[in-house]
Amino acid sequence: MAKKKKKKDKRKYIIGIDLGGTKMLTGLLDKNFRILSTQKTKMQVEKGEKYFFNAIVESVFQVLEDGKVDLEQVRTIGVGCPGIIDSKEGTVISSPNIGFLKNYSLRQKLRKYFGVPVFLENDVNAGLYGEYQFGAAKGYKHIVGIFLGTGIGGALILNGDLYHGAHGAAGEIGHTLVDPLGPQCGCGKRGCLETEIGRPAIAAEAAVLAVKNQAGKLLKMTGTDISKIKSGALEAAIEAGDGMVRTLVKNKARILGVSMANLVNILNPEIFVLGGGVVEAMGRIIVPEAEEAMHQYAMPNLVKDVVVKEAKLKDYSIVKGAAKLAVDLMD
Repeated sequence: MAKKKKKKDKRKYIIGIDLGGTKMLTGLLDKNFRILSTQKTKMQVEKGEKYFFNAIVESVFQVLEDGKVDLEQVRTIGVGCPGIIDSKEGTVISSPNIGFLKNYSLRQKLRKYFGVPVFLENDVNAGLYGEYQFGAAKGYKHIVGIFLGTGIGGALILNGDLYHGAHGAAGEIGHTLVDPLGPQCGCGKRGCLETEIGRPAIAAEAAVLAVKNQAGKLLKMTGTDISKIKSGALEAAIEAGDGMVRTLVKNKARILGVSMANLVNILNPEIFVLGGGVVEAMGRIIVPEAEEAMHQYAMPNLVKDVVVKEAKLKDYSIVKGAAKLAVDLMD
C-alpha cells in the first residue's frame, strides 16, 4: 500500500515585533530569518489600550501585505516589549511609560486575534538573543548585553539561555548603584548607572560645556536645549573638533567600564555586547574606552579573555531576536 504523502506545511514565515511606547518596528521574516518586509509605526499611548492594540494588529497585516504573504502562512509571532515580563505566561507585569500595560495578557490577546502561537519577551532580552543568534555574540554562551539610550538596558545569557531571575527582571544593569548621593533616577532611587551614562545625563553635561563656551560646535548645532542634544549631535560635535565633548564621552565610557568590571567579577562572562543609540553614534570612542577601564578594574584572571563588541544588528536586533526566540520555544 502506497504511503500517503505528508501535506507540506505552508507556515514558513515568522513575525517579529519590537514594541515600544513611542514607536514600533514590525518585521516579516522567512524560515531563514531573513527580513522580507518591515513596518515602522508611531505609537500614541495617550490614545489608550484599544488604539495601542489595533496599531499592533495593523502593523502585522501591513508587513504581510508588503511581503505578499497570507496570515495562514505564518508559523508564529514573537514580541519584544519593554518592562517586566512574565515570559512563561505571556503577560506584561508593568511597562515604563505605558500605564495600561499592567498585568496585561498581550500574548493571549494576540493569539486569540491571529490564531497563531505568540511568544512575549522583554525587549532587551530579545535584542540580546538576536545578537546571540545572528550578530556580535554568535558562538558565545556566557553573554552580557548593555544597551545605552535614554535609559540603560541590560540582559544576560548564561550557559546559552536567557537568564530571567526569580521574577523575570534580571539584568537591570542601568539600576545598579554608582553614586548614593547622585541624581534621582526614574526608578525612585539615587545614583543609578542610568543617571550617569544615559543619553540625557551626557546631554546635560554637554549643555553645561556649551554654556561655558567649551563646546562651540555643539552650541552652534543645538544650542543649550538638552532635548535637542541627541547622540548624533554629540558625535557630530566631536567630529567637528569639540575636544571637551570627546573627553566627556570618554569619561562616561570609563564609568561604564567600571560597571562591566563588577559584572566580570560576579558573572565571569565571555563577552559584552554594547549597543543602543549612544553606542551606534559613538561606539568608536565608547567601546575601547569601556574595555580598557574594564580590564583595569576587574580581576586579572577573570577579565583577560573577555571580549567586548559593538552590537551588529542595530534596529533589527529585537525583531530578529523575538522571531527566533518564538520559533525556538515552539520546537
